[in-house]
Amino acid sequence: MVRNHLGNFTDPKYIPAMLPVPKLKFSEPRHNLPGRKGVATAEDRFTIAFARAYSEKAVSLHAGSLKTEMAVAREIPVPGFGIADLLAVSWNPDASGAATLDEFVDGSGFTSRAFEVKLDDWKSGLSQATRYRFFAHQSILVLPPATCERALVFIDTFTKVRIGLWSFDAATGRITAFHTPRALAPKSPRSHRVALEKMNRAARQALPIG
Repeated sequence: MVRNHLGNFTDPKYIPAMLPVPKLKFSEPRHNLPGRKGVATAEDRFTIAFARAYSEKAVSLHAGSLKTEMAVAREIPVPGFGIADLLAVSWNPDASGAATLDEFVDGSGFTSRAFEVKLDDWKSGLSQATRYRFFAHQSILVLPPATCERALVFIDTFTKVRIGLWSFDAATGRITAFHTPRALAPKSPRSHRVALEKMNRAARQALPIG
């Protein structure tokens, strides 16, 4: 079950009243540009729609997994490796609670997934998603159907670099997983811990700690 108390990210101007998906508040130059405040781009809206759809469909998308508890948050920055559009952490509900984040990292057998969401430039998205492997067990690129069709021609490349390729239709909420890589240990344990700290803070201590 997705923890749906993760914050209160709603904006009636462009977001329907649905499961809130929190965003980490941080200082980032592009958010300080004149007129940027309160403006949602098409890619912002697409990302939010995907985040909510994924939160609702995660159990079926990862059929067979016992890790049915999940926390999610948007725009998680990890120094040196970019800003994940969405970071999701899932764990087994029967796992014993950890007293600290270190205990959770060392013994919970959880899975972290970083998502890069793009509308058009899938090659840039693939490059960014590749960097997320430094701080997540899995990294997945999410594209609208038309863009995904172009990327599918290069599915062998996604397989070789171990990056997932999913399609998301915002009009129907349908998520199609064309390739989901096996979960592997993050390349940078330190950056992985940083990502988890920021995700947990954005999600208001949503991880089962303490």
